[in-house]
Formats: sequence, C-alpha cells, structure tokens
Amino acid sequence: MTPIDRAALKAEVLDWIASWLRSDSGAADPAGERFDSLALRLFAFQFEHIPAFAAFCRFRGATPDTVHAVSQIPLVPVTAFKSARLATDAAAQAPVAVFETSGTSDGQPGRVTLHDTSLYDASLHAGFQYFVTPDATPGGLRCVSLVPGPAVRPHSSLGHMVQRLFQRWDDGGGSSHLGMSAAVPGLDLDGLHRALHRARDDGRPVLLLATSLALELWLDSAPAGLRLPLPPGSRLMDTGGPKGRRLQLTRADQHARLGEILQLDADLLVGELGMTELATPRYETTARHRLKGDVAACRAHAAPPWLRSRILRPADRFPCEDGALGMVAHLDLANLDTCAFLLTADLGRLVAVEGAGQALELAGRIPGSEWRGCGLDAEDLVQG
Repeated sequence: MTPIDRAALKAEVLDWIASWLRSDSGAADPAGERFDSLALRLFAFQFEHIPAFAAFCRFRGATPDTVHAVSQIPLVPVTAFKSARLATDAAAQAPVAVFETSGTSDGQPGRVTLHDTSLYDASLHAGFQYFVTPDATPGGLRCVSLVPGPAVRPHSSLGHMVQRLFQRWDDGGGSSHLGMSAAVPGLDLDGLHRALHRARDDGRPVLLLATSLALELWLDSAPAGLRLPLPPGSRLMDTGGPKGRRLQLTRADQHARLGEILQLDADLLVGELGMTELATPRYETTARHRLKGDVAACRAHAAPPWLRSRILRPADRFPCEDGALGMVAHLDLANLDTCAFLLTADLGRLVAVEGAGQALELAGRIPGSEWRGCGLDAEDLVQG
C-alpha cells in the first residue's frame, strides 16, 4: 500500500472547496467522480493513521487493498467516539482543538480531536457563504448570538463555529447573549433586545445565530406585542435542536412568531444541520433561493459536494430505494484527522433539490437511541 501524503490530500480538498465556491455552483461534481477518488484516498490515509479505525475495518475484512468502491468502506457508528480515539496519530500527539458532543443521555461525551482547524474552517466558511450569506460582504453584518460561548462550553464545535463566523462576518459591534460567561450563564433578554435596537439604529443588517431551544426560550419570555424590526439584509440562522426531543412550538409556529417580532421573511430564517463529528454542516436552501434564485427553496438540508449522505435500511445496512426512509450515514472529506465515514442513529431520507443536488430530510431518531445535540446546552444553562 502506497502511503498517502497528508499535506497533499489536504491541499486537494482545500482546492475543491475554493474552486466550488468560486464557481458558485451547487451542482459541482454531478457524477461524483472527484468525491469517489478523494474518498478512497482518504480511506487509505485514515486506515494507516487512525489505529482504532484500521482495527474496525480489518474486523470487517476491509483494507485499502480490498476496498475498490466508496460503498465498500466500513461506516463507524458515531457512538464509537465515546470509547475509541478516532483521530490520526498527528492529531492525538499534537491536538489543536478537541470538540465534545453535548447533551447525551448517559452523560458520556464523544470526543473529536483535530491536528489543525484550517480544513474544518474552510469547509464551514464555504458552505455558510454559499447557503446563508451569498450576497454579503465579510465584516458587513452585525452578528448577534444565542449560542453558548467558549467560556461556558470550551469544547463545543458549535461554539467554535459561531466564533469563526463572528471573525469573518461581524462588523465589530456584535454580541453574545446566551452563556456569556461561566459566572453568569443564561439568556440575557435585555441585552439581546438592546443589541437588536442598536443594530436598527445603526442601520446594520443583523446575522442572528441561535439554537432552536434558545429561540423557544426567548419567545416564551418575550412580552406580548414585542417588535424588533431588523434592517434590510438581515437573516437568522437556526442551528437546530436536540435530536429526539420535541420543542413546544412547531417550526412553523416558531417561524411565524419570529417573523412578526423581527419583521423577517420566512425564507431568511434558515436552518443549519451539523454534528460534532462532522466538519461540514448542511443548510436549508431558502435563503439562497431568496437571495440568488438559482436553487429551489427547500426546508431539507443541502450540503457542499464534499459531504455525501447515504440512507441505509436499518435491518441490513443496505442502501434504501430513492426517497425511502432509513438510517443516515455521512461521508465528509473535510474530516481529515478524524474518522470521515460515519453511521448515525438518525432516520431520514434524501430529496432532490433543483440546483443543490440532494438534501437531507431528518425524521427523528431510531427508537431507543439517546438524546443529543448542541441545542440541549441552552436548556441546561437556563435550568442550572
């Protein structure tokens, strides 16, 4: 087996990310040839450099010499991140970032270790720009966060994401109003309302970042008739809620109330779908549809072409028919230093979205699987 050079593999994925964003085309790599080639090389690299992954693959009779198609690569259950070090030797020896899953029902987090965050961050920024801010200029938005900050959740991948988005998009006047410090956790309603009023007075379009639970807590506490109209060009990114839990408000009701309070069109309330174990988030296409008009509007979550999801039959792990409901698996080429081939306990289906390939529509969790998700942090902070 010829060793795979980490730097060369990273450079190829970074080149794909940059060229995809420059092309402004959600239909890049329609035949999947670039993905397949890189995925097989990434499998060989991770087989060589992640001992726990190699042992898992050997147990299933899979090695770089025997795997000739992406469908043959073994998928690692995400629960394995709790008990095994699924990181390359470079990441294990010199970690730059360690992210932990939050809110699992047994209290045991999974752990993701990165040797560096440059590829992770490049994937984040490209997808976010394409799906959420295709019309905006870096530094041109007033960022307001209802996401627990690093002081409260130092190993949160969501906190890292929001921190990076602030660095790229905030005009210098942004602020956070959930879990601002370890000493004073909770939802700072007065500060949030002042920040939104100030953005309106300054005429600065707002990028509001929040979990679904934080938004629900805000709406539960908001006085009747509250109106905080945001300047033109504003948008809200909802980072989702805990998987397996029901919010008191339906998504449609939550959008209706937020639309009334913020005077935002529903298309500009865009959902994000991510996992600690994945470098690349997915997004609803509604904002891209409204701002660019080159994709269909859909509340399922689309992704850049270096993230591919598959739907498998729970009974035997074979692929489902097109459009059928099944277990969700992910293959993320931006997961260079942590296992890229994952099987989840999520139920979902893939739907075709004009201009954006296939989007993932989640339908809950497999019965008996644990609750999880960064959205639980908001509830934990407010309750104690």
